Amino acid sequence: MTARETGWGWAARLAGFVGLFVACALVLAVIAGTFSGSYGGPDAAALVWWTVVPGLAAGLAATWLLLVRIDGRRLSWLGLRGGVGAVREVVLGSLAGFAIVGVPVLVLAGLGWASWTASAEPSAWAGVGMSGLLLVAAFTEELLFRGYPFRVLEARFGPVAALVATSAAFGLAHGANPGIGPLAFVNLGLAGVLLGVAYWRTRSLWFAGGVHFGWNWLMAASGLSVSGLDVSISGLDAALSGPPLWTGGAFGPEGGLLVTFVTVLGTAWLWRVGGSRDRARGPSKGET
Repeated sequence: MTARETGWGWAARLAGFVGLFVACALVLAVIAGTFSGSYGGPDAAALVWWTVVPGLAAGLAATWLLLVRIDGRRLSWLGLRGGVGAVREVVLGSLAGFAIVGVPVLVLAGLGWASWTASAEPSAWAGVGMSGLLLVAAFTEELLFRGYPFRVLEARFGPVAALVATSAAFGLAHGANPGIGPLAFVNLGLAGVLLGVAYWRTRSLWFAGGVHFGWNWLMAASGLSVSGLDVSISGLDAALSGPPLWTGGAFGPEGGLLVTFVTVLGTAWLWRVGGSRDRARGPSKGET
């Protein structure tokens, strides 16, 4: 990064980004919902294509208009590099997400606090479709919280302030999720820190998106709730029977102390691993 910016230009750019995103997302969601016949129906709060894709399109539009057309910067400034490297970053990030969230899943199983039954005949196509939906949702959230807003705040106030602000916003954005409680809210904020560190230390939005996707996908594949949402991939139905303080109860593991500790440890691990990867890669043209 260059020297920190001064003045109130950062606030105008953030306000413009939020305004553009909200306006585009609302228009696209209404259009998509109308054509799908789901607008205002029982699926309005669910993780479905007609709610997620408009969010991605709106985020991409707001990012392109503010970053490229107004700021005159390249997408690589956000860590969105093209080519095979982008795929590699997503894969590596996904593996990191698997490794981190796999720990509490294994502990729950080992302590007998989680048990599984087959709730339905697994459908390969349904699993692929839901996996794609989780990938789009994860990348959309990374674009909104660890993308343009993070870099604007970082340029003005430094990386720590950007990390704190975007993590708090990330937690607040999930405040209406079903069954959320105080500890779940804290854990979502800590998850925002983990993802922010993944981005800050690697300078790759692809990698951060992969971590986010890997975390959510493994939770869904294990039949566990994803931030309070019932997302089915494998046809497995998980039942939690241990202490709710540790298991998260109805909200799922992300509302329990077990995930609190794992998230903190995972953040420390990503800090070390991410810093090593960023130094090995070095800066790319157009990033400064």
